[in-house]
Amino acid sequence: ASGAMTLWQKWFQLCISLSFISIRFWCEVVHLIPFISLKQKESLSMGVLCIGLKTFLASQFQIGSLMDKKAMANGWKSIRASLNRGRGVALLVNHVSKLDGLLLGMFAPLDITMKCKTYMKSDLFDAFLTGRIWTLVGHLPVHFKSEEKGVFKVDREKQAIVTQKLSAFMKTGKILIFCPEGQISQDPSKLQPFRRGSFAMVAELGMDVWAFTTHNAQKVWPNSQKMGGFPATLKLSITKLHDGKVEKDDIKGACIRLSEETQKKMQKEVDRHFSGESKQNQ
Repeated sequence: ASGAMTLWQKWFQLCISLSFISIRFWCEVVHLIPFISLKQKESLSMGVLCIGLKTFLASQFQIGSLMDKKAMANGWKSIRASLNRGRGVALLVNHVSKLDGLLLGMFAPLDITMKCKTYMKSDLFDAFLTGRIWTLVGHLPVHFKSEEKGVFKVDREKQAIVTQKLSAFMKTGKILIFCPEGQISQDPSKLQPFRRGSFAMVAELGMDVWAFTTHNAQKVWPNSQKMGGFPATLKLSITKLHDGKVEKDDIKGACIRLSEETQKKMQKEVDRHFSGESKQNQ
């Protein structure tokens, strides 16, 4: 029947539901630990989330992955080196499906994810089961003024408090994950314009910018479907887009330059995946 879920989708739904129940439980347990700071609790909760997502991925036999493992390992190593110097890192993710944000947790090393935060639409914090998880891991809300597609105006007053909190976190050499396009793309082969405002902190703090580029995520979880799980092979890569340097004067100009420069370089990576030139492990 039309609209009926496939067997793979039912398996995907069952496994992801059980994973999130387990993640939620253990994150709640972590937050009950006395004598450790909220920052440590959030970091440990990110570790719980990451382990839960990796376990979930292992259950999805129909989803394969291809990547240049050596290049990926070198990328994570370079990011660690930046963090160890106290420099923050912005990690950009192309947005083609509901799966994108979760893929980073599935494939990034545990020590990397435990140093990450991301922005999310504020209403996602109200979602059943998962909403509480985003609070426990320390993710931060984006307070949009409008629900209209393609409109990214934020409530400046509410957002200023969030920005202050994130800035303090990033100054200690941490990672900010975000989708610079701001919304799921209808054409996975072409990046949408990067939102300039999302690069303000990157410019102010002189953060390095990296891309975590994925391919075929929209085949695993098509936008038209309420649930993912379709068989596909994901291609993944991590590439450096920009060497961080503190911008003291023209922040607005730096945001324009950064958004255009990083989009151009990340598009090349998207093109490479689409052309089938992605290196494969034998």
